[in-house]
Amino acid sequence: MQTIPSVELGSLQEKPFGFRIANNREILLNDNLDHNPFRPHRIHFYAVLFVLEGEGYHYIDFKKYAYQPGSMIFISKEQVHAFEKNLERDAYFLLFREEFLARGGEQSKLLQHLSLYNYHLYPPVVQVPEAQLGLLQLLAGKMLQEFNAEDDYLKVELLHAALEIFLCLAERMRKEGKATDTDSPQHRTYFQFQELLKAHIFNNRQVSFYADQLSMSTKTLNRITQQIVGQTAKNYIHDVLIIEIKRLLMNTSLSVKEIGYRSGFEETTNFVKYFKKQTEMTPSEFREQY
Repeated sequence: MQTIPSVELGSLQEKPFGFRIANNREILLNDNLDHNPFRPHRIHFYAVLFVLEGEGYHYIDFKKYAYQPGSMIFISKEQVHAFEKNLERDAYFLLFREEFLARGGEQSKLLQHLSLYNYHLYPPVVQVPEAQLGLLQLLAGKMLQEFNAEDDYLKVELLHAALEIFLCLAERMRKEGKATDTDSPQHRTYFQFQELLKAHIFNNRQVSFYADQLSMSTKTLNRITQQIVGQTAKNYIHDVLIIEIKRLLMNTSLSVKEIGYRSGFEETTNFVKYFKKQTEMTPSEFREQY
């Protein structure tokens, strides 16, 4: 079967410092692309699609998200996404590696504090208020101008500073009017839970395992996930596992049996039943969609 291509930032830029900004048509009409941008592809960097004009949908992890003028769509490292065929859309596409954001003497902790890329905690679309749209558009325009200019003194430092300001403003817009404190003890526990899931999701899907790792009862862990994401810990674990299984189905040529075994199911029939219960289709039917 044809698998989802993986895209490195180096294939989308000619500069070596881990950042790229381009307009809509530059990305979609790039003859040097080794993948079809309108088909699902996994990115190994972080991205922002900043829409100035046009309406439509963008596809992330097999879900579609509506956009309109002023929408910012945040795509996290390792997510699978696809563009809509909309060459009339006026948009900026910002791409960067984690190392670019962490430039400087001491590594920046900004990415750790951004809810923008926590796709289990928030939806990926942020709508910019009309009053602040001009400032974000100016920043993006200046980044594009600086990126395309001849290399000069402090070029990389200017781009890094502008990107940090852009992301901080977007983060503040997302949090505006919300009383959420992402540095609360509950959120810190939730983030630890997320990290544990990254490490163990294919080995263990028992709430008791993660509660033990966090030195708390299953009741406490359930209360925290209900408070933060409105789900029980069990349902949250299922959601994370299903996303990872979908990525394996679309990003590898492994058989359904092999993916089931890798996902912690010894019997293929149990894996198929589990996947169908969670998605209302079999793994094979999901693959056939793409």
